[in-house]
Amino acid sequence: MDALSQELIDLISSHLERTDLKNTLLVSRQFQYAAEQQSGIFSSVTLTADEESRDQFLAIYSTYRFRFLREVMFGTTIGGLNDEDDAEEICRDTQGELRAMDVDFTNQIHRLCSTLNTFEKRIKHLFDYSKRIHLNVLAPTRKLLGYQCFHREYCSWRVHLLSPSTLPDIAIVQSLGIFEPVGEMDDPSQAEGFFPRKLDYGVILDLAIKCPNLETLQCVVGGNEWVGSFSSQSMNESCHDCPGPRRDSRHDFENAVLLPPRLREVKLGFLRQFSWAEDWDERLVIPNLVQLALFDPFSTSLRLLSYQLRRMNLHVIADHTLFWPGDRSEAMPLWPNMESMNITFHISHPSGSWYFQPPLPNTSIPTRGFEVTAEHYPPYAPTERDIANDDSRDTRDLAWMEDTNFTFCHVRAVPNKEVLIPFLSSFARAATRMPALQDFAIWTHFDYSTVSKYVNEYSSYELAWGIAYAMPGEQDFMVSPPRYRKSDYSADRRFWWRVGTWRPDAELHSFFETIGRKEHGEGLTEFWNDDGITDPKSDGGCGNGLDHSRWFTDWTNRRWPPSQY
Repeated sequence: MDALSQELIDLISSHLERTDLKNTLLVSRQFQYAAEQQSGIFSSVTLTADEESRDQFLAIYSTYRFRFLREVMFGTTIGGLNDEDDAEEICRDTQGELRAMDVDFTNQIHRLCSTLNTFEKRIKHLFDYSKRIHLNVLAPTRKLLGYQCFHREYCSWRVHLLSPSTLPDIAIVQSLGIFEPVGEMDDPSQAEGFFPRKLDYGVILDLAIKCPNLETLQCVVGGNEWVGSFSSQSMNESCHDCPGPRRDSRHDFENAVLLPPRLREVKLGFLRQFSWAEDWDERLVIPNLVQLALFDPFSTSLRLLSYQLRRMNLHVIADHTLFWPGDRSEAMPLWPNMESMNITFHISHPSGSWYFQPPLPNTSIPTRGFEVTAEHYPPYAPTERDIANDDSRDTRDLAWMEDTNFTFCHVRAVPNKEVLIPFLSSFARAATRMPALQDFAIWTHFDYSTVSKYVNEYSSYELAWGIAYAMPGEQDFMVSPPRYRKSDYSADRRFWWRVGTWRPDAELHSFFETIGRKEHGEGLTEFWNDDGITDPKSDGGCGNGLDHSRWFTDWTNRRWPPSQY
């Protein structure tokens, strides 16, 4: 066996099942190496902040096994309530508790960065570690006992990373993901468990800045900001996300200009899960998350981040400064490397207005958001209303079943030109400044109930309104994978307007027609969809000219495979 080359042993092992690989582990050191590599057992590792986890990780991977490592998962937890008396004593987080949570989370992130920094130093003199890793960081969870106040589970205060500049660099990280744990908040009726805490958006950039070789950044957060459209007023008061911390978190997303120069791709989902953001009573007044600034600072930071990218996938609430500077004194932007974009935008605007409006004028439907004041932050001590709501939840399981009759009301289906036109115009102007652009999609979801009178009673379509583009030689937007046909390609630029009977005005249309003209010539084909999707069970078209959202989601997933988180 010793006469066999490592390459030949690797080839033999690549054809073995995992059970057979176990049997080759002790044949020789060469077979052990090949078995460990082919089995994938050392390709990923889950780290925690305790010393035992750190020491075990360093002992295993500060050897040749480093070559097998591809992914590191790091979960965080913050102090919970383990005593029922303490849990019942107060239903609000105090300033001291909030500070302790920030300190606890910060200490854990410091341990993570220190561990990976030590790891780099140990392997630096042993191997060429040009192969880098993907790091996933989970937002903190907090252990709560059953039958506690919902204010503890649906806390509006964000967890912050303190003094991020003191973190050591982690050069080994090539790809970084920030995720909110899945599962616990989906079922808040459970007796007890670990419940996610909302993460301040600034943490995403604070961690990215400490990864000098970062090429890919992704996050899946934010959908639970929309929880609170219940039929029960007490549930709405207890579970909704207070506008103050929500606005502050968006404003904390800054320093995008300091991101690592190698960053080329982002996949940032700030509407996880999108269904929660969709299932909102559109008759309600929503907060102005922009105030104290002329334009949305969050959108502006995302634009600054995008200048150096090749690929960008956003699920976001944003204004027109996502694409074009609001300040005319700024230099004209340029995206020299941008190749592919997906922009999935929510129909609400950061200022509290909306990109879509009801089909008929209705003075009872709000058109502007309310101003956020000091009253829109959670109190640090229980209020009389808290006590009254808590008393009504003595039989919580029954109350939960009754209170979760959501009062969805989808009334906004017609483009609001005063808000939507500037948004689309800025996007089109930006796209003309992207000489490498190959394709894009900019679109929004619609629940089928929004246009229910156009949909067969047995249908349950998820609909979309949006625009897609492909440069000459790129595959058509409306292709069901896997498929390869010559007819799916064209020598012209192509636009797919899945916007029903709505039409852009002449100026906006000319902006879009300019996209790619300088690089690919005058050839242009446009596809319109007046009637919408067709349903054999209904009389002709349905959806009021809207189309299946799956065309957009399939297109996006072919370019950015869904994350498991």
